[in-house]
Amino acid sequence: RWVSLFSAKSPKRGGRHMSLLILQPEQKKFFNDNGYLLLKGFYSPEEMQEMRRQFHSLVTDTDSQPKNVKYSFMDAPSGYAPDDFNPRNVAGMMDQTLAGDYWFDQFTEPRIVSVMVDLLGRNLNFHNGKIRNKPPGFACDQSWHQDWPYERHSKPELAAAITYLDATDFEAGATEALPGSHLKGEYPTLKKSHTIPDEHIPDDEHIVLAAEPGDVAIIHVLVVHRAGHNYTRLGRNAIINEYKTAEAIDHWGNPCAFAGLPLARNGQLLMPRIHQG
Repeated sequence: RWVSLFSAKSPKRGGRHMSLLILQPEQKKFFNDNGYLLLKGFYSPEEMQEMRRQFHSLVTDTDSQPKNVKYSFMDAPSGYAPDDFNPRNVAGMMDQTLAGDYWFDQFTEPRIVSVMVDLLGRNLNFHNGKIRNKPPGFACDQSWHQDWPYERHSKPELAAAITYLDATDFEAGATEALPGSHLKGEYPTLKKSHTIPDEHIPDDEHIVLAAEPGDVAIIHVLVVHRAGHNYTRLGRNAIINEYKTAEAIDHWGNPCAFAGLPLARNGQLLMPRIHQG
């Protein structure tokens, strides 16, 4: 599904460049045509076991986290109880990247960064990090939208990497997307809202991004999409890190941790690993 290139000696730093991960041409074409890409089995089962362990600590030991890691919680709907993995019903977090070395390492992951370099451009910066959980009974109140109005830049060269910790499908927390919508520019929205009216969404064209643990979905900032409901008894958890080209200049005043952090220049990865789990 992808090609790994061997690391090479760096004449300037005396160290070693991180391995680059290059997508197949058909994967790049699919992303360019559709605005999204689902990378199946991106993380190994062993990596996911550790990620889930770290994640469980993040959503249960909330009082021990840095105060600039921001949490949101969800009241359990009638007929649903929180599951044991996320007993406090944490529905979201911002800046989980500040929660420790593991989480810094998670967003600077060389494989993810090099995929983004391959899709967006050779000069890559970080944009923001967040966690979006869908506890049992979660009903999404955000309909069809593009991320672009929330994250304006001088050019729409941004994309999110969604790492799935749980299986998602229709009515089990899956994201739905409208293929090719990123090629049509900014969609009209309801007054005083970023919601796109339903009449602009053809009934038979949007797709469900059904994912398994360890899959990663790449979503372009202009793709029309919406988050799915979760009517199951198990929570569906995902980590979302967003990236941008260095040439895309922030027009919205990004206050998030590590905003604008350089991750690649001229196609070479800049950030060394902190944690080699």
